[in-house]
Amino acid sequence: MFVAQKYLSRRTLLRGAGISLGLPLLDAMIPAMAAERSTAAAPVRRLGFVIYPLGVDQDRWRPKGEGAAYQSSEALAPLAPHRQKLIVFSGLSSDPDRTKAGFHDRALASFLTGVEPAKGKVQVGISVDQLAAKTLGKETPFASLELSTENNNGGAAHVGPVFKTATTPLPFEYNPRRVFERLFGEGGRIDPAASAARDAADRSSLDSVTERITELKSRLGAGDRRKLEEYLESIRDVERRILVASRKRPVDLPGMTRPAGAPDAWPDHVKLMFDLQVLALQADLTRVWTFLYAREATSINYPHLNISMGHHEISHHNFEKDKLDALAKINVDQSHLFAYFLSKMDSIKEGNSTLLDHSLILYGSNLSVPTSHSQRDLPIIVAGGAAGRVAGGRYLVFPGDTTPLTNLYLTMLDKVGVPTEKLGDSTGRLNRLEV
Repeated sequence: MFVAQKYLSRRTLLRGAGISLGLPLLDAMIPAMAAERSTAAAPVRRLGFVIYPLGVDQDRWRPKGEGAAYQSSEALAPLAPHRQKLIVFSGLSSDPDRTKAGFHDRALASFLTGVEPAKGKVQVGISVDQLAAKTLGKETPFASLELSTENNNGGAAHVGPVFKTATTPLPFEYNPRRVFERLFGEGGRIDPAASAARDAADRSSLDSVTERITELKSRLGAGDRRKLEEYLESIRDVERRILVASRKRPVDLPGMTRPAGAPDAWPDHVKLMFDLQVLALQADLTRVWTFLYAREATSINYPHLNISMGHHEISHHNFEKDKLDALAKINVDQSHLFAYFLSKMDSIKEGNSTLLDHSLILYGSNLSVPTSHSQRDLPIIVAGGAAGRVAGGRYLVFPGDTTPLTNLYLTMLDKVGVPTEKLGDSTGRLNRLEV
């Protein structure tokens, strides 16, 4: 259904059989946004969290120097093309009760909440992303998205770090097919019958809105037509990759399961989930999201890096050289994947800026030195500009390891228009992110 007006509404949808397709920000929408409501003309701001498990080799992760003249590290080298849109941090910690020994459940529960988990039951605090979702989620079909590449639902080490309330952890979806159907299925619901029908007909979800797309193109200028084509081609590509993955037969190995729709290779799985996140943001289906590279204490292995040990085994390195070398290789690979995501975000234009410029994304791990389960001096990066409210290209060092990570979260919430006075163990704000 189209809005009968000279300009397109920001909320224009293409509706078809089983899908309700949001559109990217087109030039034709901009004049209409101010008319819809006075605050709509302001750039959309988004808040994301990309979390990788089991820490880093700190000697090869931490940059040298400080401020704008810092020298990047081996682990951060893949992010060099985006340096001017990154802030690297040292000295931030998520360890609310330093009298307790570190462990995975503590690190995971407190990372986004700043609250010490209660022993023997789920009792933490609302996480920073869900605070943002309460406000930013009012404008989108999905208040937030929680995604992973592994099943995080069930068992202490399998619960994700997102808490809607102190006692309500949110589940994470790891199957890209189900994510796609949730985003583009009618009403945001997973519909197994519709999925089976699409498989039987072997057709794209876009086929059902072809006529509407053709009609829309006739009303757009050349620039908008190109932008729409790129967006639709991205959707088709994601659909194709999910379909290929879902048709593969699982390898018959003891104890091995493969979720339908997930690629065999872990890096391909990560990239596919990143592509889905970009589509969701581009269509303004959500403005808040959390993505886990893998679950806490994961034993995933990395044959593409010629590493035979599982990640959890590597993380308990006890400072043995072969394990530290493997951990460093994993950290570099993780940065390559995040750089892939940033490049996709930065390639999508929104007005005079990009999707990345209008977003604020925390990238980091809930452990620093994994062999000791340390939550102090965490490896943290903030990417994006929050629509001109954050200046990148710097390395900020906070002395010692006593500055709560939640202080950064309060500042990030301010930058995306969700001012909050207190979060977990926060003691104030970090006032060094500004332009």
